[in-house]
Amino acid sequence: MTYEAFDKYQAVVDPANRLVHHYKDEDGNLFYVEPGFYEGLMGFAEKRPEDFARIMEEIDKTIKANHKVVFTADFENPWIEREGYIYREIFDITDPLKIFVEDKSRGSDYGD
Repeated sequence: MTYEAFDKYQAVVDPANRLVHHYKDEDGNLFYVEPGFYEGLMGFAEKRPEDFARIMEEIDKTIKANHKVVFTADFENPWIEREGYIYREIFDITDPLKIFVEDKSRGSDYGD
């Protein structure tokens, strides 16, 4: 599966972990995009398409500022662990931009 949102970056093969997409930007900064992060990103693309360019711009800024990033669904339980990398979840990117998606799922009303 290709991650079209990251097409502008160079794909890098990480033989130690082929399940997580690995990229390099034009400055040589390295980053990983875990499937859960990408799924969350695509949720924002679907529900907030008017803000998607701003989100991708913030991801790019995060890469350039930190040089080594793992974009993960859960920083406490990432798929991969890399020394010297910082971990960012989708809400670490979207919350400072004040881009929110309301989660309307809730538990059942039955069983009171």
